[in-house]
Order: sequence, then structure tokens, then C-alpha cells
Amino acid sequence: MREAVVDASVAAKWVVEEAHSAKATLLLEFETLHAPSHWRAEAVNVLWAKVFRGNLTATDAEERMAVLMRAPVIDTPVAELMPRAFAISVAHSVTIYDSLYVALAQQRNIPLVTADERLIRLIEGDAALGKLMRWVGDLSGLGT
Repeated sequence: MREAVVDASVAAKWVVEEAHSAKATLLLEFETLHAPSHWRAEAVNVLWAKVFRGNLTATDAEERMAVLMRAPVIDTPVAELMPRAFAISVAHSVTIYDSLYVALAQQRNIPLVTADERLIRLIEGDAALGKLMRWVGDLSGLGT
């Protein structure tokens, strides 16, 4: 079964044309995608930023937000992940928001696909967690 954790940096690429958007879209063919329940807020924040910077109209952003709200992602409650996410955050100087994705990938023992190269750099030194990290631009080994 092809499954992965996806973070907001990847989900935003489903509705905004950016580098590696085509690769991110391939993930929608997976049987199961997972994310902590806050992922939609983070992904919609990307749309807000694009409206704020003048790269999207509010109407365009609202249409794209509606697509994100229907995305086939299974949400995991943040409270369930928080203890492990906090430990990851402290150990690796990663935000709690990002650590929630890492904690979910570890809990489910499946890859975390991200477009956040900084997150990958911070986590890759940890042998157990580093093996779960996948950069969206290089989805080899995930069946894509």
C-alpha cells in the first residue's frame, strides 16, 4: 500500500503552481495520505500570503481553499501527537507545527513528504527519523 504523511508545503502545491507542484500532485494517487489536523490551516495560510503579496486574488484563493478542504487526507488529532512532537521539537530545533508531521510519520512508520528543505536538514541527522524524510522533488522509492 502506498501511503505517506504530507505536510502543508506539499499540499499547497496541489493548488498553487510552484516548483515541484507536478511531483506533489502525484501523491494524490496514493491509497492513503495522512497529516496532523492542523495541516489545512497551514496550507490555507500559504494562500493568504499569496493574496497579501498580490500573487492571487481573494476569489482565486477561496476557490483553491475549497479544493484543499476536499483533499483526500486523513487527519490525526494534534493532541494525540503532541507529546512526541514536543520531544522532536526540542531535540532538533524544529517548530511544533513541523514536528507534528514528523511525529505522525514516526507513529505510522511511513514517509513524510515535504517541500521544506530546512526541516529535512534539521531531522536528517537523527537516524530513526531521517529515514522517514522525503523531499517532494525526489519521490523515488515511494512508488511514484
